[in-house]
Amino acid sequence: MPELTAEEKEKHLQDILAKMEGVLVAYSGGVDSTYLLYQAREKVKGRLVAVTAVSPLHSLGSIREAREQSSKLGVEHILLESKELESAEFRSNPPHRCYLCRKMLCALFCELAQDKGLQHVLDGSNRDDDERTRPGMKAALEFGVRSPLQEVGLGKKEIRQLSKKAGLSNWDKPASPCLATRFKYGEQLTLTKLEQVERSEEFLRSLGFNKLRVRYHGEIARLELESTMLERAISMRSEIAIALQKFGFTYVTVDLCSAMETKD
Repeated sequence: MPELTAEEKEKHLQDILAKMEGVLVAYSGGVDSTYLLYQAREKVKGRLVAVTAVSPLHSLGSIREAREQSSKLGVEHILLESKELESAEFRSNPPHRCYLCRKMLCALFCELAQDKGLQHVLDGSNRDDDERTRPGMKAALEFGVRSPLQEVGLGKKEIRQLSKKAGLSNWDKPASPCLATRFKYGEQLTLTKLEQVERSEEFLRSLGFNKLRVRYHGEIARLELESTMLERAISMRSEIAIALQKFGFTYVTVDLCSAMETKD
């Protein structure tokens, strides 16, 4: 059987959403969840609510963007405080941290949906996500959280194309996983460390570096940048180093081995 086109998959998605009444969308403000929220707004019957988790794991910039996007779509938006750092197991930063995080979030989302009488909880996982690369999906399955984009076989590239066609302003937004991904497994997660990374990344974005990660290695900040931005980073090395040292790092390095594709 030939592969369905992106438009055919979109039609299948719309058919799925049209059968739902009362939906909570776990909303990060990223490309996938924005596209899902847009389609849900068009097709879902009854109440539709977008819910964004607020915690030190998510930058203030990403939360602000989620509020702006939901406002543009005219969808009710709720900020829900999540408390991942209160879990000692999560703070220890084990290899299954994504599962632990998603389990806590799914529990909060499902409880809120029940309180508000919403029948369905959806997230923006797509075909390119699977349990090997996104361990948190296991938790979503355990709580009955559905991933319609994945169900119809839509991948990231297709979602960007359909989002652009729909006029969604963030169709080309770089991936922005939670700040815990900047730390190697076993590195204790603390509020101070998370804020240190967040401030560093926000500073670099203010200089025009859009696709980036600041990886935490104790005293060392390891910058992952687009290959096309490496020369610019070197030319601005003094300004970057001084700022990141103020944020708490002693040394600042640029990773020459990572041509930044921002897949995680």
